[in-house]
Amino acid sequence: RIHSSYACQLLLSITKVYPLLVSDMAHKKNVVYVSNLPYEATHDALEAAFEKEGYDVDHIELIRKGAGTRTKACGLAAVTLKEGTDREICCKRMDGKGCFGRPMIVRLDKFCGDDLAYAPKIQAAQ
Repeated sequence: RIHSSYACQLLLSITKVYPLLVSDMAHKKNVVYVSNLPYEATHDALEAAFEKEGYDVDHIELIRKGAGTRTKACGLAAVTLKEGTDREICCKRMDGKGCFGRPMIVRLDKFCGDDLAYAPKIQAAQ
């Protein structure tokens, strides 16, 4: 079972440190939020995972923690989809899909409270 309480705590702490960045992302209509990514996840791998399911990606922002040159990945991303994409259907289809061998957690709202019983559906290997 995967808990994303750490991810939500991290996102909330990022909003305190970088309020302009996060508030700018929060106002975009075509953004979905991805967590449970491995630290070695790349823009290309994440974009390929979305494109494999037929979603055109406009922009990917891999969230990093730290400051200056001392930053490191934290397993979170904000993915901006092309205009006209249904985010709800995207979340349902992408939730649980693999990226570097880990199931992604894809949500509409990064500020939603954690559901302790949440476990993404595990996709069968194809």
